[in-house]
Amino acid sequence: MSLSQVLETALGLALIYYLLGLVVSWISKIVMDILETRGRALEGYLKRIVGGKSLGQLISMPQIRSLAPLRYKGWLGVFTPGHKLVEKKVEKIPVSNLLDAFFDLMQVDMAATGEELAAAINKLPMSEGKTEMLRLVNNGVTRVADLRAKMGQWFDGLMEQASEKFKALARRYVILFSLALTLILGVDSIDLFKQLWSTPDLRAIAAVKAQAYIAQNGYAADTAPLMADLDELNIKIGWTSLIKNMPEPTDLVNFAKFWLLKAIGLLMTTIAVSQGSSFWYDILRKLTEAKSPDASASQGSSEESPPGATIPGPDASGAYG
Repeated sequence: MSLSQVLETALGLALIYYLLGLVVSWISKIVMDILETRGRALEGYLKRIVGGKSLGQLISMPQIRSLAPLRYKGWLGVFTPGHKLVEKKVEKIPVSNLLDAFFDLMQVDMAATGEELAAAINKLPMSEGKTEMLRLVNNGVTRVADLRAKMGQWFDGLMEQASEKFKALARRYVILFSLALTLILGVDSIDLFKQLWSTPDLRAIAAVKAQAYIAQNGYAADTAPLMADLDELNIKIGWTSLIKNMPEPTDLVNFAKFWLLKAIGLLMTTIAVSQGSSFWYDILRKLTEAKSPDASASQGSSEESPPGATIPGPDASGAYG
């Protein structure tokens, strides 16, 4: 066993996880765009502010409506005459816009003070926003300007919570799609390790591919070339290979051992891929530098993640405000 063999094996595994991670990121982004995951997460917190009955009115306010992203209508929208675009759910609202829209919707008189202000707030529909304003007024806030400033702090906290919720939802999608892709392709980390460890030519091809990815700062997350690269590595993955190597069911000990190792290998792949393509890109870069420091130095190491290697959510800020 040599250090070079260890590095090349680790490099091969990291490359495969990186490629699969890019595919998962690409699929997750498409699904979240279709389901408008970010907008739906944000709407849940807007509902807390004004209540369910007033949610539509708040979203329709010009300060918020103008922030709605435009998307092509349907999958074939880009090919239709006129390229018709439609408004989707708002995904990000600056706190200043939310404050203006909220107070315009509530129609609270800017000159109101003291009991007059409390009476105006009491007329509003029941919501967490109303409850918070009443709490502030009861604690000594008597002017609308001061009330806006205090509510701005509350809104800022809610937008941060909405951002965290979206990242948690995005993380769930990544894990689920990592599991699905692993099961569909039958990518077993234990079997991959054995193949790379015992095949010098395979490790050499993986090392060259990894160098190419690092030199070009990653590839775009287009599934066709990514899957072509996986195929070019000539690694035996999939359920066909599994059936060929599976012991006879009559050999209970080896049969049970085989499936236990297979389950562990699939689980390891799912966990690895779900770490995200940017994570494995950084690992690839460090392993490449460790293997060929002179070549890496000539290329110049970049600390930035490759374009297209992340999706909004776990690897991005995901901020709403």
